[in-house]
Amino acid sequence: MEAVYGPVSLEASAERIVQAAADVPAVQPLIVMAHCGPSGLGSEAASPCGRDWKTPAVDWGDQDLALALDRMAKDRPADLVIFGHMHHALKRGSGFRQTLLRHRHGTALINAACVPRSGVDGQGRTLLHLSWAEFQGARLTQLAHRWYTPDAELIHQEQLPIDAPLPC
Repeated sequence: MEAVYGPVSLEASAERIVQAAADVPAVQPLIVMAHCGPSGLGSEAASPCGRDWKTPAVDWGDQDLALALDRMAKDRPADLVIFGHMHHALKRGSGFRQTLLRHRHGTALINAACVPRSGVDGQGRTLLHLSWAEFQGARLTQLAHRWYTPDAELIHQEQLPIDAPLPC
């Protein structure tokens, strides 16, 4: 961001996000797209924004986004935050990252960084990854990772339970 806007403080960045969100009509879903997810989602390697490429594992989420989401929640929490940056498969073959979750304000979050985005399953079929969200009005009704064949046949889906309990 600095290359485009010059030096931007944590406060100024958070305020830009809050101001942009304030312009979204109430009848439309409030969706925030970010490079990395917010800080505060855990500091383990498998946490949504956990650093897994070197030890120790730490929370690598964006502080400005976390601050903005907290401020936005006072008036209108985001319905969905979509981010990438953190690959699903952890380094050194140590498992997979948590990629679908609910934030403490009820906001759904999805890490869309599935790498590689295409592959071959056990039956030799080419599969393509898509992150999927559906809304009815401004209400999120489905959030999932989906894997399709090139001819659009849905083969696998990993879904966030919409009524998932919220963490403390």
